[in-house]
Order: sequence, then C-alpha cells, then structure tokens
Amino acid sequence: MTRLRWIKRPLSRLAAISLLAGAIPSCSLEVVDPDIITPEDVADPASIPVVIAGLVGDFQVAVDEWILYGGLITDEFLTAGTFPTRREVQERQMLVANVSLNVDLWEPIHTNRFSADNAVQNLTPLVGDPEFEDQQELIQEGVAFGQYYGAYARVMLAEMWCQSILGGGEPEAVSYESAPLGPDERMQQALTLFQSAEASATAAGRPDVAVAARVGQARANMWLGNYAQAAAIADGVDPDFEFFSEYSSNDISQYNRIYTFTYGDGNDVIRWTVGDGTEPTRDFEKYAFYDEWVDLGLILAAAPNPPFQSFDSQIEVHLQLIHGLGNPPPTAAGQSSPIRIASGFEADIYRAEALYRAGDQAAAAALINSRITVPANNPFGKQFAPVAFTGSFEADIVEIGRAYQAGMWISGQRHGFFRRLFRNDGVDLFPQASPGRDTAFPIPNQELDNNPDLTQSCPSGPPYN
Repeated sequence: MTRLRWIKRPLSRLAAISLLAGAIPSCSLEVVDPDIITPEDVADPASIPVVIAGLVGDFQVAVDEWILYGGLITDEFLTAGTFPTRREVQERQMLVANVSLNVDLWEPIHTNRFSADNAVQNLTPLVGDPEFEDQQELIQEGVAFGQYYGAYARVMLAEMWCQSILGGGEPEAVSYESAPLGPDERMQQALTLFQSAEASATAAGRPDVAVAARVGQARANMWLGNYAQAAAIADGVDPDFEFFSEYSSNDISQYNRIYTFTYGDGNDVIRWTVGDGTEPTRDFEKYAFYDEWVDLGLILAAAPNPPFQSFDSQIEVHLQLIHGLGNPPPTAAGQSSPIRIASGFEADIYRAEALYRAGDQAAAAALINSRITVPANNPFGKQFAPVAFTGSFEADIVEIGRAYQAGMWISGQRHGFFRRLFRNDGVDLFPQASPGRDTAFPIPNQELDNNPDLTQSCPSGPPYN
C-alpha cells in the first residue's frame, strides 16, 4: 500500500516556485513565471522534495474536481445544491460559458499539467549530469512524479473533453497550443508519459510509482482499444497493489474535497449526494447500483437531517460511505480519507474486460468474481453479487461496469468508462432521464477567447462526444 503525502494546497505551488527560482520574497505578491527555473536553481537537493510536494498538491486539487464532476455527468452523484452551472452537468446540457466548469475543473487540471510538465522540463537536463552525481535518485524521482502527474492530467483531458489544448491554468504565463487535439491523441500522450514515468521511477528506486504508471498504461491502452496490450501490462501488477493520495484534517484547505462536498465537514452542508430515483427536480435519476450498495452498507439511504443536510434543503441526502469511512456523523477521519488512484484490483478488471472482449467469457467471469465476491479481495471489503454473463454485449458490459464500481466507485473511473464505450462500441450508458445528451465537456469560453486557432469548443457540436 502506497500513500502520497499531501502538502497544504494553497502553499504547495508557491513554495515550490519560490524555493526553486529564489525570486519570491516571503511577503511579496509578485507573480513569477515558473518556467524561468534554471539548473542552478535546483542545485540544492533540498528544493526537489518541495517540487514534488507542489506536484502532489496540484494533482489533488485537480483529481478532486475530476471525480466530483465526472460522477455528476454519469450517475454516481446528484447535485444537492442550487448552482445552475452544476445543474447543467447533472442534466447533460452544458454551455461553453459555464463558469463552474472553467474555474472548478478546466483550470485546476491545466495547473496540474503545467506544473508537472515544467518540473520534467527543468529536472530532466540534470539526469546524468556529473555535477549532480550524489542527487541522481532524487532528481529521477522528481522527473518520475512530473511524468506521472502530467500523464494523469492528460487522461483527465482525454476522458472528459471533446477536444483539448495545452493552455489554461496559468493565465499570467501561458503559451497556447496552436491547434487542439482530440481525445485519442491526448490519451496517446498520456500513454507515452506513463511509460516514461515507469522508467524514471525504476531508476529512482520508486517501484510504487513505477507500478502505478503501469496501471496508467493499462488504462490508456483500454481507451485506445488496445485491449490485449492493456491486459499484458496489467498482468504484471500485484493483485494487492494500492496507490493512494492522502489528505489531512489539519485545515479545511487540506480536506478531501469529495468528502466535504458529499458528506459535509461538520460545519457545511452537502452539495453532492447519491440518487435513489425519487427526486423529481433531478429527473428521478438513480445510481445504477443503488439498491445493492445500500444493502452492502456503502450508501446510507435517507441519511438523518441533521446532521446531513443538502444545500438545497428539498434534496434528501443519500450518503456515500466510502470517503466518510462508514462512520457518520462527519469526523476528522473522513476529512483525511485517502483516495485510491491505482490498484491491483483496477489492473485485474482491465484484464477481465480484455478476456471478455477476446471471447473468453468464462475466464472473465472467474477473474471478476474472484475479486468482487470475496471481501478480502476487493478494496471495499464487501461480498458483491457475482457477475453472470448472458452473451449480450450491452447487458454484459453493464456487469463489467458493476465490477469496476465494486472497487473503483468514486475514484474518477466511471465517466472515462462510459465515454470509452460510447465512442468505441456505440453503447450509451449515460443517464437517459437527463434532458440533455452531452457526454463530454466543452472547452470553455476563456480558451475560445484566447486562442485564435481554436474556432469551436467541440468539433461536432452538441451533443459533445
């Protein structure tokens, strides 16, 4: 089990830049372009752990929003607030002028990508440099984390957007890409970076990051339709492997934001809840596995009010118990609840789906059931119902999707899975009660206004795909 120690978010990137560039006085508000870092700036090895901490902090901001909004456009969550911009996501009819998508999602993901790419660019020239002979493992570790988080940012861009550019996130210092790339091209970039991250992590003596990068390679290959390659890569991952990012209850800025939004922090109301199919203002949307998850103790149906109250008081709370650690009311343990971002379970479900697609339904079912029906073999420690394939691809893929959720619920998996099926197989598992039919997010107005080579948010127009 590997946990990534999280550093206080508001300070992480600023601290990394100031230590490396030596250009920000302790009480100055001056904005410094981080791409001016030179090899001399990183001569002190003490600065490199701060760079890594900054990468971890930027990633956490991005991954929290990725999970929240990805869960909203699928059926993992309902919005329990009144923001119309979030309702657009819930209803799958998003406007390019959606401020929430720009500020909450697009900018944090690009900030993550920008800082990761910047770290790789500035640390890579030091690899093998005899002047830094005693610091090579530390430098390689910084490169590995930069490559890993840069790859993950591109996974987010590929899975969530109809197309994307490598701009945004740094309004004071951004170089817009001349042309946008589609999801497959972006995912290919992620695959290449995951491969590089594995090599760098191995050189740095960080086998945990190397294995996490292998899981990332399997995920990218699944998206690209390289199912056999994905299975071969996943086959080398230990079934018990887990790679976490970690939060803290020290300060609200360090909380697991998913927990705060879906569980409350003891002082705030809930903004995201789970649909049980009874709320008319939310199109009667119901999480696909709601009943089974309630029976297993993963959802608390009709949570008591107080202490669980939605921002929109008309919305009843159905409480997810993954990031609350199954222990209501809100606690410090929930605020520091870690998020699993790669695992041997994930690798095995990729292998199982690849087996199914290759025609070996029996082997696929056996592998899935060995993980989901044995509590000790799945991350949630529950005895889920076994899969039972019928031979109908559309019916069976729902069962495979249930297997994904049995170990990867609320981890940023579902939207990418839905879009992959929609684009590669023509199978639409998105909530059908929603009035809109968007399957991906539009590039926001900020980018349309700043990039003269970007003429439209999505090449096919609505519905975004």
